[in-house]
Amino acid sequence: MKLRDLCRRACLFFYPRADPNQSPVALHTAVPAVINLAGFTKGIDNVHLDVQLSPQFQGHTETLLAALVEQETQDRRVGATRRGPTFQQWEEFRNLYTRMMEAATHQAKSKNEPSLVQLAQVATIKFLLEEVDRNLDHMRQKLRRALASDGLRSDTVRIEANEWLSWLIQNKAKLKYKILRQLLTPILQSEEGTLGELRQSLWGERWSLPREFISNPLLLADSPFDEELLMTHYVLLEEGGIQDGDRTYSYAAMDRLIPNLFPTPMSHHGTRTALAQPEQVLARTKAEFPKAAKKLELGQGSVGNEPTKSNFREVPRREDSPKTQFAWAEVPANVDLLFDDSLATNQIQAAKRSGDESARALWKAQRRFQRRMLATVERHFRRNGLLMQVVAAFEIVPIYKELSGLLAPGELHRFVVNQAARKGLLEKIDNKQGPRRPGEMAPLIQLSQHIAKLSHRKERDLLIKFVKAFLTFRRDLTHLQILRQAVAVIELRTNPNDLRLSRANLSLHRFLGTAEIQTSVQTVRNHVILKADIRGSTKVVAELCNRSLNPASHFSLNFFDPLNSVLQTYGANKVFIEGDAVILSMTEHKETPEHQFSAARMCGIGKRLLDLVQKQNTSCRKNGLPELEIGIGVVYCEGPPTFLFDGNQPIMISPAIGMADRLSSCSWMLRNEQTNQKRVATNVQIYDIPQGHSRTEDKFEGRLRYNVNGIELNKEGFVKLQSELTLQEVTLVLPRDDTPTTFFFGKYPDLNGALHRLIIRLGHIRSFDQRHPQLGIPMSEAFYEVIVDDTLRSQVEAAVNAHKPPLRYHQARIAL
Repeated sequence: MKLRDLCRRACLFFYPRADPNQSPVALHTAVPAVINLAGFTKGIDNVHLDVQLSPQFQGHTETLLAALVEQETQDRRVGATRRGPTFQQWEEFRNLYTRMMEAATHQAKSKNEPSLVQLAQVATIKFLLEEVDRNLDHMRQKLRRALASDGLRSDTVRIEANEWLSWLIQNKAKLKYKILRQLLTPILQSEEGTLGELRQSLWGERWSLPREFISNPLLLADSPFDEELLMTHYVLLEEGGIQDGDRTYSYAAMDRLIPNLFPTPMSHHGTRTALAQPEQVLARTKAEFPKAAKKLELGQGSVGNEPTKSNFREVPRREDSPKTQFAWAEVPANVDLLFDDSLATNQIQAAKRSGDESARALWKAQRRFQRRMLATVERHFRRNGLLMQVVAAFEIVPIYKELSGLLAPGELHRFVVNQAARKGLLEKIDNKQGPRRPGEMAPLIQLSQHIAKLSHRKERDLLIKFVKAFLTFRRDLTHLQILRQAVAVIELRTNPNDLRLSRANLSLHRFLGTAEIQTSVQTVRNHVILKADIRGSTKVVAELCNRSLNPASHFSLNFFDPLNSVLQTYGANKVFIEGDAVILSMTEHKETPEHQFSAARMCGIGKRLLDLVQKQNTSCRKNGLPELEIGIGVVYCEGPPTFLFDGNQPIMISPAIGMADRLSSCSWMLRNEQTNQKRVATNVQIYDIPQGHSRTEDKFEGRLRYNVNGIELNKEGFVKLQSELTLQEVTLVLPRDDTPTTFFFGKYPDLNGALHRLIIRLGHIRSFDQRHPQLGIPMSEAFYEVIVDDTLRSQVEAAVNAHKPPLRYHQARIAL
């Protein structure tokens, strides 16, 4: 060993012990992520929650899974070609899942029950787990039946089938892992992408069930302590038990080691005992607490004395005590902050380059703290002979595949770290495959020698890696246990009689795809009207006629045909179409919560209409034709519209039509005043005319409106928008303004599930005064404009992104 390494090891004993809670740099905290299924109605068996998933999703998954199992087992069949699911099948699987979860998200939004999404997600995971097991069991049973019958053509085929069955039994865990991983990959993509954006838009949170639950590698395994799984995703570690001592390299021993490494002064009311074996003590306490608490609530004598009552009331607080002290361990990313001094060194260098002396001092203090923390851990691991076992757990990974079949990963680990165990392991190899070839075990002997010569720095790096891997496994194991509890309370119903009974008793939680939700009668809840005032169309028609061109085909190709496509995408209907006016409507129905975005979608249609007009104007400029101008008003109205019929043609009657007409209008005086002014990014302004002013006009309720290529939304429409989306508020200073302007940013889905930006400006009505540079002083009364200027939209979005909260870590809990 080098002298430098000896000196560093000697210095370990001079570092004082450190407490993670004293970290100069703030540690990451775990945000509680609760799987809350307690509030749902029990199903027909009065025990489970009855759930029906989309039949289309289930049917397609069964087909996909059969092809996937066939693909993963082809290598065992002589002459078989590897066939598996096609790209189109995988895309359909992802799309069906997305549509089912979109409908669940909208259903949860309309009922104000976010836990519905979690119920749908957990039910889907349960379905996939059960289907994979069912398919693998079906294949094994099929082979057993073939071997038991006389249907096999020859002894060769029988031998092959028997070998295949043995292979399936031995490799069930690997097959399950591979198949589930492939199934969960497109689901995770949807959750991270479209569904995450939808939830962010509706709830302000991207994740319902935290990402760590869905991407948890332990979810794919038959056993969380599968050795190959641990080597691949965490670190090789045996499960161990309560009897393991401090020198034992096992999960149970390490789990007790964490609180003991960094003791924190605490009161002497029994908490130290709980910290020594926290999980065991809390498990026993929790098991008895509900029964005793119930008796306490009922006033029964078994817990009637006041000291006992006081102790039981104290249980929840005592449970939280050790978890508060060691909350840093709930977030594996804290390992980098607490132990990895290279992180601090990089931050110090960055602060030095930027000239930030306070940050530089902070990270220097953190680096000193990190070295104390790491010394505390390293002292314990060296003193108890655990460091070599940690190093070996990582170093055997590269050679495991070379020696695959000779020894299991745990046996390889014991061969390297325990010389006394080698003889027995070598005898096991001899009994398994006969005499060994010369030099066959040389890689393991060489690895033992390599580990003994590792540098101090390399050992410390692997120790840090171990602590992070261990805490990640610890977190994932907790998540797995919570998810298993949630899965256990769900009953997937597919039997028609069970479905009928559960629906009749209002206990069935149905999660259908958006295309599967069909109702014969739909109840209109409310509606939105859009009025577009198109100006300049008469001049365009006249000019086209003067050139002997066809104005009908011009407007059809450049405006009305593209408009029809927009209406299909957003779900609006035509009420009235003329050369200088377009009136559209959109209704919401009680039975389709996934389509209750009428205010947002109608604002989106307004933006698309403006884009169509601007595109047509570009063509007009090229051809020397007059340009069009447009003003749009969007009005939300609570309740359904009424209709009269002209023959078979329904005619809508709604007060929103007249209001939208006013919002889309523009005063010609204001238009002329604004023409000579420098262009600004907003297109709507309202002026209140003082009483008695010569310009008072009853038609416009004493107000003048400026709306040139803009969209105004009524106040009720903005309130509706707030109920549809999670709007993020930012303020920016606009050109020609002295005070900041408030904007609201959100995203809404169209009928195809694509998300679109929506930005609203909160403007203030001005008291009309022609002598004022901006024709009046702002008043307190507000109005709302949909922003259409692309530059301003980008600036608002950039401001929103700059104020996004930092990455959050979840600490999971379950309520059943």
